Amino acid sequence: MKKTVLLLALFVSLISSAQNERMYDLYVAFDTTIHFTESENYVTTINNAIPEFEVFQQQYGFDIQKGITMTEQQLDYLEQQGMKISGTAEAAKQLRNLMILTFEDMDDQSLKTLAENLENLEGINYTSLVSRIPETLPWDIPPVTPDYEPLQNYIGPDPGVNMTYAWSLGLTGENIRVRDVEYGMNVDHEDLNEMNVLIQPGMTVHGSLGPDWTEHGTATAGVVFAHRGGYGVSGMAHGAEEFVLFPEYTEEMGYNRPYAVQQSIANSQTGDIIIYEMQTGGQNGNYVPAEYNNVIWNLTKAATDAGIVIVAAAGNGNENLDDPFYDPYNARGDSGAIIVGAGTPNLGHHKLGFSTYGSRVDVQGWGQSVLSSGYGTYSQIGGDFNQNYVLFSGTSSATPIVSSCVIVLQSHYYTLTGSYLTGVELRDLLIATGIPQGSGGHIGPLPNMEDALNNLLGMAENQIKNFTIFPNPATSHITVYGDMLHSGNATIEIFNTLGQQVYANVFVNGSQIDISNLQAGIYVVKFTDNQTSISKKIIKK
Repeated sequence: MKKTVLLLALFVSLISSAQNERMYDLYVAFDTTIHFTESENYVTTINNAIPEFEVFQQQYGFDIQKGITMTEQQLDYLEQQGMKISGTAEAAKQLRNLMILTFEDMDDQSLKTLAENLENLEGINYTSLVSRIPETLPWDIPPVTPDYEPLQNYIGPDPGVNMTYAWSLGLTGENIRVRDVEYGMNVDHEDLNEMNVLIQPGMTVHGSLGPDWTEHGTATAGVVFAHRGGYGVSGMAHGAEEFVLFPEYTEEMGYNRPYAVQQSIANSQTGDIIIYEMQTGGQNGNYVPAEYNNVIWNLTKAATDAGIVIVAAAGNGNENLDDPFYDPYNARGDSGAIIVGAGTPNLGHHKLGFSTYGSRVDVQGWGQSVLSSGYGTYSQIGGDFNQNYVLFSGTSSATPIVSSCVIVLQSHYYTLTGSYLTGVELRDLLIATGIPQGSGGHIGPLPNMEDALNNLLGMAENQIKNFTIFPNPATSHITVYGDMLHSGNATIEIFNTLGQQVYANVFVNGSQIDISNLQAGIYVVKFTDNQTSISKKIIKK
């Protein structure tokens, strides 16, 4: 049986089980000039600010509760970082006034009518219907071609993104935390069980979801974070600090995408990477980015304003986001997310027929032939579920490829400067240095890690603080940067723990030093310029 049939059967089952329930929740974003307090009844506050609202409240008999469950401290952090990094905190402030209407009894058509009427009231910025039924997974694009070579060619040079160049410099995503929003993940897979991979505590994957849904996260994690241990697949950013799943459909909350997204944001800080392996229905139900929904857009904008980087699937709907139908979506402005389309796994880099496209889509990744962990449709070693492998596809395979590039670039910039790039800066870098797209609607270029890393050095040049060495620990080479070079006579020296000099040379900014002949252990690298010197320890593995 084809996977598409299995997914359809599960989707129908989920809908059938909820056929006597509403399919949507209604979120209402009240103007930020309205001030809510925990001690005051929300309905009273709103009726005082918007007298016309009381008519609808009495007619439909709804109650009101907070739509965002982040703590005051978490919202304060988003506002403070938004002002510091982006000069705005409006999206974060809007989250404080985002409410959800609750009903004892309400059919979906009446709910849609109410949403339209409320949005016309002055003092309400937007209303949004959020599905209570799990959205379809954004990757299952038939047919699955069985004759791919068992290689991760997307990691290599063109037609891949040339992550191998980054690896040759020892760059694998160190010190960067990664979050993934989708349905589930097998943390016991042999490619993940030795890595810092976990499902967010307090968010238990719903028991109704079978492997056709939960293995999606296993494949995503495999592309990004699989252990590079001489077996299975190797994650493109396998040196990252952690990979945490925030499931959309949980035992605790049911299906609640806004909750999963806000929890991923609440557990993130400036510089962290969040992956949206999600899509939602657009025109005629065709799939588009999750941020097409206004609540997800609002959450995304609040996060990216605060320096949290979000990489999101464009969706598998073959929708043109420049169509007039999407004018209201585009009128909201740039959410700050990096939107990823699906391109061909060859030198053409053409748009694949299913990928959503348009000027809002920024860059592309491979939408086919992405060998990763999970499922078992490519191979299953010894009949073991934890040794399953798959040829991943769709905008879901494209998104973790681009995410991995973002993670490694962010990590390297942080090593060089001690600060982070914003999502917009990373997006601009990927576009400026990428391999041009071929035919089809606009999905942008494919990342080129060699050119991106070389360009990154120029971006970091004015931010480099004193003296930087990477990688550290190192095996064969180190690269050294410094911003104290004034005399033209700066030197670089390396000493062992006995104080013996084992290397000395004139310092050249960005120079690579061969340390392959040194024994494993701790060394001191000393940088001297005129009467000023700085020393740092390195570990030779």
